[in-house]
Amino acid sequence: MRAMMAGARHVFERQEYLNKINVFPVPDADTGTNMAATLRSVLDGVSQLQPVPIQESSRTVAESALLGARGNSGVILAQYLYGLSEEIGRESRLTTEQFGRAVQRAVRYAYEALSQPREGTILTVMRDWADWVQEHAHIKQDFAELLTKGLEVANHSLEATREKLAELRQSKVVDAGAQGFVDFLSGITHFIRDGKIRDLLHFRTPVLEEVAHTDIDLADIRYRYCTECLIEGQNIDLKGLRNRIEHFGDSLVLAGSRLKARLHIHTNEPAMVFQQARQQGELVQQKADDMHMQFRVTHSAHPPIALVVDSACDLPSDFIEEHGIHVVPVRLNFGPSSYIDKITITPDLFYQMLGSEKQHPRTSQPSPADFKNLYHFLLSHYESVISIHIPAAVSGTHQNAVAMAREVDADRISVIDGKSLSIGMGAVVEQAARSIAAGKSHREIIREIKDYTAQTKVFVAIPSLKYLMRSGRVSRLKGIVASLLNVKPILELDENGVPQHAAQSLSWKSAHRRLLRMATQFGQQKSRPAFKIAHANNRGLAESMAREIRGLFRVQKIDILPVSPVLGAHAGKGAIAVSIAWEE
Repeated sequence: MRAMMAGARHVFERQEYLNKINVFPVPDADTGTNMAATLRSVLDGVSQLQPVPIQESSRTVAESALLGARGNSGVILAQYLYGLSEEIGRESRLTTEQFGRAVQRAVRYAYEALSQPREGTILTVMRDWADWVQEHAHIKQDFAELLTKGLEVANHSLEATREKLAELRQSKVVDAGAQGFVDFLSGITHFIRDGKIRDLLHFRTPVLEEVAHTDIDLADIRYRYCTECLIEGQNIDLKGLRNRIEHFGDSLVLAGSRLKARLHIHTNEPAMVFQQARQQGELVQQKADDMHMQFRVTHSAHPPIALVVDSACDLPSDFIEEHGIHVVPVRLNFGPSSYIDKITITPDLFYQMLGSEKQHPRTSQPSPADFKNLYHFLLSHYESVISIHIPAAVSGTHQNAVAMAREVDADRISVIDGKSLSIGMGAVVEQAARSIAAGKSHREIIREIKDYTAQTKVFVAIPSLKYLMRSGRVSRLKGIVASLLNVKPILELDENGVPQHAAQSLSWKSAHRRLLRMATQFGQQKSRPAFKIAHANNRGLAESMAREIRGLFRVQKIDILPVSPVLGAHAGKGAIAVSIAWEE
């Protein structure tokens, strides 16, 4: 276990270098981060492990790696460690010959995890190293000598990756995943050969300043999301699932067993992938990194100020794309299965599940780590960050953002309470994005945003209180009474973004007519009102209301947007909202 720790720590120290040379399968500069995260999970799993037979420790390593696997190379490494555990079997001690057989046979598991294995990657180096170790294990009875010579073979194989893949040859680098595997072996080998326990606290290896020189364009990244999850089931059909999802993208890696499996794929349709995966068991630890956005940040010109929001902000996707707005997703849970708002669960899929799932969905705010990781990334490419979030009065999201901004760099990150929800918050963020694009200063934009939040109003009509009651936003007694009386509430957001009762009707038709009347009367009192409409699976009603507003105010553009699933979990199917933003 100490040798494993030494190997992991060597990768930790090399992760920035690995990120710099990462070009395959896409240049998203995160191979080092992902391999380090995978090995961090291993160390967390074995940190409390007392001295035990090797078969038990290898199972712990394999399971911990699978639980924490990140990225293409991280999942491949986790599957290799799983295969190693399977091949070690019940052995309590290993000779060099037994070790050689196990490391060679484990390679098959790594290859089988991929739908389209490519040579010149971590797989090739893994195989070349394992083949040599197995072939010479009967000659070299000393582990230190065997691993030292094996490391030389791995380094030769690593250097050869430069010529085996066109992407590596053009960028003049070795494969980042393969380099990470060699770094892992190097840390293990050096510790076994001449390391001391205290060296684990002071282990340092100089990093070569090699950087990939890529000529890749954004259009070359065919699939937008680097998507992952852990599947926990009773009888996971890995082969069947692979066949059903491989056409959704590339870089598919499906690793694990019939009880637990790690899924990784680059895709444009993460929600469709997870809909298939959900049939195999519960989905946990979902991740979906936007590789298009990462590429634009690292390779394209952009304003000096980054704009961050959470997914409770509803804006047109093309506007988010045009202005490079970074979205921190809120999480949504149906029972044990967790989804990423608007990415691994779309509004259409959400409302299907709302009607079919036995358990009511629960929402959870972005974690402090979500903000910390994003802020660190953005500040390496922008001068400053403005982060606008769901009201502090209704969620802890804002507080998490504030805490992490202070920890990362309080002087360069401003966190602002959006004081609205959905399209109301979207109106505030839209103005902030336009101000950034216009070249205004950070301080000037902060002042303007505080004005924007006071110049936006949102009205919402809800056909039923049952979803607010299930989510705990309305007491059960009030919900039952309202249901018996067939009350259809109309809410408005106050100056802090908190929903307040504004009116009520005894039929849904009269409720949405009253909502429209309240919104238009309010708009008539304001200068140059701008309207947006959000709906919870009720597009037809939203379009009808938009037509009436256009005719009354003679405006051409009214955004009609599906409300975020995390807000739909509280408002329920059919709800409709109108926002009005104005000028003073």
